[in-house]
Amino acid sequence: MTTPADAQEIAHIKSKLDAEIAGYDPATADAGFHDLNAARFAEFKAALIEPKLMEVNLPGGITDHAWAVTTPKGPYRVFWLPWSDVFSLAVESKFGPCDISVHGDAIGCYASV
Repeated sequence: MTTPADAQEIAHIKSKLDAEIAGYDPATADAGFHDLNAARFAEFKAALIEPKLMEVNLPGGITDHAWAVTTPKGPYRVFWLPWSDVFSLAVESKFGPCDISVHGDAIGCYASV
């Protein structure tokens, strides 16, 4: 069941994603490799999901809950870390998703794989 606080966080995440998508220009991103950037951008948009709260393993043996925002890309997926106000790349493991300290914008995290 989605709580009012969860709904507010989901709206915040979606607005961040919408702003990134609206401001992304494949011709100027990542040193201007337009065709590669356009393909990564299309793949990123296709991988977006309704934000889903999941337990994530963090560096130092800490676990917390973060919001998955993409389907897995191989063993990787992008999460929203609400306590840091940033997107992060995590890798799946037998213990669940593990944050690998690749942080920043969602498109950049996704494209780094």
